[in-house]
Amino acid sequence: MAKRLVAVDASPLIGLARADVFGLLRDLFAEATVTRIVQGEVMTGKGRPGAPELSDAIKAGWVAVVDASADVDAFADLDDGESSTLALARDHDGPRLVVMDEPLGRWHAEELGVSVVGVAGILIEARKRGLVTAVGPILERLGREGFRLAPDLVRVVLEQVGEPGLEG
Repeated sequence: MAKRLVAVDASPLIGLARADVFGLLRDLFAEATVTRIVQGEVMTGKGRPGAPELSDAIKAGWVAVVDASADVDAFADLDDGESSTLALARDHDGPRLVVMDEPLGRWHAEELGVSVVGVAGILIEARKRGLVTAVGPILERLGREGFRLAPDLVRVVLEQVGEPGLEG
């Protein structure tokens, strides 16, 4: 059986870095894969959130960088990073998970029969496994850093992990 693919889009990489919990990807999945397009989106510009963390993860060997399928046009309604991530998952022969926050991209993943999770799901799973003691402070940090999650989603996440709602 083929190895499980965990294909990660740019937004979760940036969000997890902004919240200072980038390592949760390694803790939850051991290995992850990004396309060169996603790598370029994250690492464009010095000091961009996620760039140093992604660079370190690639050097450490737990994030692999691969070329995208030539047929990313199948997802023309998405940006290049999301399209390349979905194309990578679509073409993988074996179990696959896409880590993506874009609602339309998540819909495409589901249409392909690919499991999908976003930053919120990663935080829930990390809390369930005891990798973080509380999700609320991470959600607050994300908000302060400009990474927006819908208020209803924040409420659901906090309910699922048994934490009180956020102030404000």
